[in-house]
Amino acid sequence: MKQTISLKNNELFLQVYKKGKRSYHKNFTLYYLPNGMPTNRLGIKAGKKLTGAVGRNRVRRLVKESYRLLESEIKTGYDLVFVAKDGCLLADSLAETSEAMRHLFKYARLFVVSSDSDKPKETKTEPIK
Repeated sequence: MKQTISLKNNELFLQVYKKGKRSYHKNFTLYYLPNGMPTNRLGIKAGKKLTGAVGRNRVRRLVKESYRLLESEIKTGYDLVFVAKDGCLLADSLAETSEAMRHLFKYARLFVVSSDSDKPKETKTEPIK
């Protein structure tokens, strides 16, 4: 997470909850708010009602790793807070967590739009000998 700072201050979490927008998935909720900085700030909430400490830490690790893999595709300058729901315990793999995060970022329109994706890709073919 080279372009991301950890969001730790409770006041910042509350500000994102109150003033930010939301994107929903069955396993997570994403709250996001522009922060005017050249980096993103990431916060993860996995409450005590969710499960024990081992389960909460596993959810946090999965979210951090999924975010790290998607970081280059995400717009910068946002405070992002992921709130884990009960369903995230059933989706206990990195692939499912990454898919949930893709869904959240897609509907929040936080993916970087590259001009390369609009152009058709050229393929090179060699003549058959």
